[in-house]
Amino acid sequence: MKTIKYLLSVELRVVLLLCFAIACQNQSVKSPTDATATDAKTSEAETAKKIVSLSGTITETLFALGHGDQIIGVDVTSTYPASVKDLPQLGHISRLNVEAVLSLQPDLIILDETSSQSSEVEQLRGAGIDILAIPTEHSFNNPIAMAEVLQQKLGGSDDRLKEIKTELEQQTTQLKDLLADQESQPKVLFVYARGKGSMMVAGTDTPADAIIGLAGGENAVSDFEGFKALSVEGLVSAQPDVILMFDSGLKSIGGIDGIAEVPGLAQTPAGKNKKVIAMDGLYLLGFTPRVGAATLDLAKQLHNTSTSKQSS
Repeated sequence: MKTIKYLLSVELRVVLLLCFAIACQNQSVKSPTDATATDAKTSEAETAKKIVSLSGTITETLFALGHGDQIIGVDVTSTYPASVKDLPQLGHISRLNVEAVLSLQPDLIILDETSSQSSEVEQLRGAGIDILAIPTEHSFNNPIAMAEVLQQKLGGSDDRLKEIKTELEQQTTQLKDLLADQESQPKVLFVYARGKGSMMVAGTDTPADAIIGLAGGENAVSDFEGFKALSVEGLVSAQPDVILMFDSGLKSIGGIDGIAEVPGLAQTPAGKNKKVIAMDGLYLLGFTPRVGAATLDLAKQLHNTSTSKQSS
């Protein structure tokens, strides 16, 4: 009888030890369900990040990647998609409303690297806000490189990034096929206008110069870099076949008929023949995820200007 009691006692001790070991193991090792819950919390934290975007190109790219619902404020150049118009408007990066930005209490501010050293940005940096400055370039690679930087910072599905790359590849292939059939390069003059009293033309090393070249055209002015006001003599000597403008700029001078009232432009081949192409500013020069579509659109119009989108 004593032997039986002893054996039962030993068995009970073994069971208790096993239970204790299992309990310890459960505390030290997370179950698959626990891991999933942790991942979900991490994903939720990333989704909850409040972003201020101070670049139209960056804003559009964020939306393309599926992060649009995290944006709580934008700059004046952010015009696409249309829903951004409902977000708080914070002015232009060169005249940024710092107080308005701070009032939104963002977790992250994203901007173009070229604007990252302004006094306004330094104030925001001094307030302890995380700032991501992204380098940009005037090329088809720009939206991809930008999207990769944003994806690395914010996480999210790789499917959106793949969609951007695939669509761009398809559009650039179409563009290559279109340009292969062209025998000449039309001379294009990009005019930036904010009324007849404020007009400038684009020289080399500008987004306008880049998009014209990608679309199979030739910049009509190449003897200076950047933008500058051009004299009547300079406009006439440029001899553009086509005038390229923002649709808002063309509207500001009274439409195509207004070209005839601008000294110099009216005397050019493009002015005389009213060959004017007007496109949305961000779409044309933003080098956003829509850059392939924009370049293809411009190329079709440049090489068949009789069917150009002429705004009045």
